[in-house]
Amino acid sequence: MRVGIIGCGQQGRVHASAYARIEGVQIVGCCDVLPERAQELAQPFGAKAFTDYREMLAQARPEVVSVCTLEGHHAQHTIDSLQAGAHVLCEKMLAAHLDEARRMIETAEATGKLLATQFNYRHIPSIRWLKELLVQGMLGTPLLVTLTTSGYCHHHGVDLLRFLFGEIVAVQAHLQGGRDEAPYHGWETGISEELLYIPARAMGAIVQFASGLTGVLASSARYRLPDLMLELQLLTDKGRLTLRRMRSDNICGELDTTIDLANAQPFPAPVPFAATFPPSIRAFVDAIRGEGSDIATAYDGLRAMEIEHALMRAHQTGRQVDLG
Repeated sequence: MRVGIIGCGQQGRVHASAYARIEGVQIVGCCDVLPERAQELAQPFGAKAFTDYREMLAQARPEVVSVCTLEGHHAQHTIDSLQAGAHVLCEKMLAAHLDEARRMIETAEATGKLLATQFNYRHIPSIRWLKELLVQGMLGTPLLVTLTTSGYCHHHGVDLLRFLFGEIVAVQAHLQGGRDEAPYHGWETGISEELLYIPARAMGAIVQFASGLTGVLASSARYRLPDLMLELQLLTDKGRLTLRRMRSDNICGELDTTIDLANAQPFPAPVPFAATFPPSIRAFVDAIRGEGSDIATAYDGLRAMEIEHALMRAHQTGRQVDLG
């Protein structure tokens, strides 16, 4: 399986390292507008360095492409890669505008290629552990979930709520602070102001799930990633379960619960945040190979964006926004 990387910054390096661990996968091209960065990533893998991704698609002929550029470039890089015959794993946020995300999905459908969103937080071991307990019914009936995130993890938080508890059908929200208070280079690529993406000073939302479950989502860019990336508290008819202080050096967090879990699998051992990337990349490769792996699809990426849009509308109107 021939792989090309578009964008050789931090995320591109993470993707390349994860692909290199998978048997039968070869990195054949690495592209970046900075030639030295492309060469630095390509050299250890014996790949060719490019500064024009279209040349990489034509010359290296990758069967798989990871799009690791800033959000405003995702759509064109993804669409061109799909049309060149490659399956695509696109970093989050899937696109800078909702209409771009929809065109990306339309292109994937037209070409018959797999388009996935890199929601690697789904591969946090404690999240997988919690998901299994929910599926097995060991926690009882969920009544209330509260998820607190760093603003820089907020978009992943939106996806995690759907992953764990099902579809979100309505939101209410209130924000403090503008995007200028959450300094991020990606804003310069034209991310729509209709999408929340990185809450700055404070964001609080009430989310309603199709199941009837009520959720609270709270985010702020002022949370330091080494101290807190995520914290989840779940109340059920059997008691309370909390994953405390999920952070960069221990993304599993610390379990605190009143629910009897004597018959459950042991809580996962601590791992650093970086450990979530290899399994997410492997899941994408497995899905391409038809091995039935559970991945975050492009539809998941679009739905997270639609929820971000609804959060902004709810804040602006002061009303509940229903999602179709």
